[in-house]
Amino acid sequence: MDEGARFELKYLVTLGERDALLAELGGELRPDEVGGGFYPVVTLYYDSPELDVYWDHWRGLPFRRKLRVRTYGTADGAIAPATFVEIKRKDGPWGAKRRLRLPLAAALAVAGGDPAAAGPLAGADRATAEEAAGMVAARGRRPLCLLRYDRRAGSRGEGEAALRLTFDTDLLARERELEPRPDAGGFDRAVVAAARCVLEVKGRGAVPLDVARLLSRRGLQPRSFSKYAAAAAALLPSPSPP
Repeated sequence: MDEGARFELKYLVTLGERDALLAELGGELRPDEVGGGFYPVVTLYYDSPELDVYWDHWRGLPFRRKLRVRTYGTADGAIAPATFVEIKRKDGPWGAKRRLRLPLAAALAVAGGDPAAAGPLAGADRATAEEAAGMVAARGRRPLCLLRYDRRAGSRGEGEAALRLTFDTDLLARERELEPRPDAGGFDRAVVAAARCVLEVKGRGAVPLDVARLLSRRGLQPRSFSKYAAAAAALLPSPSPP
């Protein structure tokens, strides 16, 4: 599946600010079908030995790509697990994402540079597997860290006019046992303070005026923030630029 260009604004907000926003907007948001809008996310991020992805973010390069394997759901099956190979692109203020749903073992093999592990593919799915392999071959990307958080997510509107809001809390990372199993535990490094969460506002075109006014009224300003870069900084507190 290939998601077209969209804006993605990120905010670091307190849990109190999150609750206030939900009090005003929550009734308008259609919860994700997954978990009724509440579910854990576990993501394996890839980078080169020189940490190219990490440094590209901190240098603010306008065009960047991330390779990751992401799993949704719970180990007990209460929320059915689903795993994707994802390639996330950023081009200035716009972002796009390609994702390919696969069993966990196949997803890890594809992200490791073996597109044939996905089996017969066509169209956008084949392009995603081949692009992942190309990223591994060109820059030697390999698993670097695992990140887990709890997500509350919902959307307003339909089609091109849809607006999506996600609130991610309890961001935790580790650099061992790098397999993104559903609702994995055993994380030992906080990425964001427990009293704060990451708000992402996503859509196409422009932020609806009422939402922009609400965020402005509460003094919330978007910022450049990468969950992966924050996790890498927490795990590698003094990385050296190449």
